[in-house]
Amino acid sequence: MMEQILAELNKTPGVIGSFVVAADGIIVASDYATELNDEMMGALTSSIINSTEKAIRKMEQGELISFIVETETSRLFFNASRSGFLVCVASTDANLGLVRMEMRGSVERLNGLTLGVS
Repeated sequence: MMEQILAELNKTPGVIGSFVVAADGIIVASDYATELNDEMMGALTSSIINSTEKAIRKMEQGELISFIVETETSRLFFNASRSGFLVCVASTDANLGLVRMEMRGSVERLNGLTLGVS
């Protein structure tokens, strides 16, 4: 079911792929083809998330909900869910607002799965 949610998110224009990574760096679900294996991808994204959470905590800014990392070639969207962080990789020309809106909807559906709600 998680894979279906990710597949729907991936239909958003500009989205390249998405996955859910647990706090320990394990990829829980994925709909993203990359040259990096899941173990490496999970470890790398977990490191980004943990560093960001630590910085937010030290700055006393509350709980981390979401953030975006922009690079020369892509945008990485991170959004907290009950299953871990939903991570979405998109092209630089993807509509930020649309991707964020679709991410929020995907997180709601993922959270519903975690609670056993369809």
